[in-house]
Amino acid sequence: MKLIFQEAYFYMLMQDEENWYLTFLSGGGGIYDISVKLNEQEIARVRDNQVAAGQLAREFLQDSTLYQGRRITPSIYPKQTPKN
Repeated sequence: MKLIFQEAYFYMLMQDEENWYLTFLSGGGGIYDISVKLNEQEIARVRDNQVAAGQLAREFLQDSTLYQGRRITPSIYPKQTPKN
């Protein structure tokens, strides 16, 4: 899993071979994370554009029907390597 872009306390865009995932924070009374497997059009849009990745996360926050059927549970994060 490769981290492509991230904005602290908002989203992470990750790539795992040909699959791309966007994990973002959401919530009202409590905060929770949502991971979505991106489709080909979304991948093309965010591949080299960090601004577009943040905009896509905002769009997903406003309208959950945009990623209906593509939510990944549990949420996906890049693996942490221990520090020596």
